Amino acid sequence: MEEVLNQREAIYLLSDSHELDKACELFRISYTHNDWDEANKVADYLHALAESLYHIQLRNAADGKHETLNTKHPLVFYYAYSYLAKSIYFQNKGKYQEAREYIMKYGEMGWFMGLDESGHEEVERFRFLAKANLYTIELLSGKRELLPEYVQFLHANDEELLPGLVGIAEAANLNNWNIDDLLNDFAHDIKIFEGYEDRGNRVYYLKLVNQLAIYYFKQEQYTVALNYVLASLQFSLSVEADADFRTLVALFEAYRDLATSSQQEQYQTILLRGLHNEKGFNLGNYGLGVS
Repeated sequence: MEEVLNQREAIYLLSDSHELDKACELFRISYTHNDWDEANKVADYLHALAESLYHIQLRNAADGKHETLNTKHPLVFYYAYSYLAKSIYFQNKGKYQEAREYIMKYGEMGWFMGLDESGHEEVERFRFLAKANLYTIELLSGKRELLPEYVQFLHANDEELLPGLVGIAEAANLNNWNIDDLLNDFAHDIKIFEGYEDRGNRVYYLKLVNQLAIYYFKQEQYTVALNYVLASLQFSLSVEADADFRTLVALFEAYRDLATSSQQEQYQTILLRGLHNEKGFNLGNYGLGVS
């Protein structure tokens, strides 16, 4: 993992921030770079640390001691986030039942003792996230009948729209669904996502563009698909998210003969900015045999 850290990330991980916050950041880095083995290890470490600190707090409270952790969030956040991290790991491994089990864990953290007002707010936030992410798991599992209900949920909760569309597009790719009408309905929103500046949303946008490229290849709309590949290549460089770059290069090369001269020129320009030899998403999962 050390070789993929940028300067900002490396400085943060060497700072005196609490180990819980560093673990969350390391999981985010692993997620960004599709390093799922590392992500799983970090999730386990985060849970073990949060659980240990929780039991220490319980013992201290029983002795009349009340110490405050120097963390960005209340302890319940990290406990729940460790479950969220595990669910994300299993989701990306295609192990949806295991992912579902961890979603149920962080969806009900009300048992956590010693909650203050901010702690209760975190419990409610993770309960909401669990509801949203269960929809994604069910769609990935092939339950298309839930799609209208989920779209209605996204309309009512704008903050979930971008990650929600990532899940819908991936479910469509895995299950060979046609979602042209849905993508047309959200075309304006997808365009807006391109302008997001915070790193979390930009990573989600990159994952959405990747899935859209795969979707249009599967729909045999090659010009549209190649445009998304080029957009993803360009975007992955701009946000230093080079995990998918090599795979996208292979994908473009596989369909190079179908690219317009303008697309090929743009591709060459992007390549001149540098090839990044890192892990990419697994195209084989979507029935696109690009090596």
